[in-house]
Amino acid sequence: MDEANEPILRAPGIVVGLIVVFIIVHVASQFLTETQYEYLIGNFALIPALVAAGGGDTLAGTLHVGSQFITYAFLHGDFTHLLFNSVWFLIFATAVARRIGPARFLLFSFLTAIGAGLTHVSLHWGEPMPVVGASGAISGLMGAAFRFIFVNPNELVWPPARLPLFSRPVLSISLLWVVLNVVVGVTGYSPQGFGQAIAWEAHLGGYFTGLLIFPLFDRRRSWIS
Repeated sequence: MDEANEPILRAPGIVVGLIVVFIIVHVASQFLTETQYEYLIGNFALIPALVAAGGGDTLAGTLHVGSQFITYAFLHGDFTHLLFNSVWFLIFATAVARRIGPARFLLFSFLTAIGAGLTHVSLHWGEPMPVVGASGAISGLMGAAFRFIFVNPNELVWPPARLPLFSRPVLSISLLWVVLNVVVGVTGYSPQGFGQAIAWEAHLGGYFTGLLIFPLFDRRRSWIS
């Protein structure tokens, strides 16, 4: 069976493994005391105020703050947040991991999480509210997937093609994603209801990071662009 047509439940091990880590981290966090949970968020969530402070004068402090641009993606606010992100991660991560392989996929995911985090921090510089969740990285995986999932599967092209950045499908879905996130940002809509604090700028930062850097990771050269 062609890998592009395999069921999503046959996800690559790296994808399943990361979802398991998401679940373990969140379940374990439910058994922490209030003080322990505050420590977890204060040290592993992404907090613009801490980034602005630079981690103090030590290299260890700076590296610790820098690591938060990845660790925040493994934390989730509640089980609904975890479930929603896990499902979307399964869908898009599966497609991208099959395309580029596990090692490149892992690095790619980390970079999209960093891109999402940098976007959020730059627009909320010095703010104390922590950011958690894998949705920024997932948005980056969406951006990557949109570079190839709209290619006509009936075209006998090898290796499978990649759509150009300014192709109509990529531009159309990108515009839709921008509009959707702006609406979410204005209304605060989430699976939990309205009025939630949504890091929608991080979604867009992750998305465009993935959209732009995907060709650097794609093992299959484009015959279209």
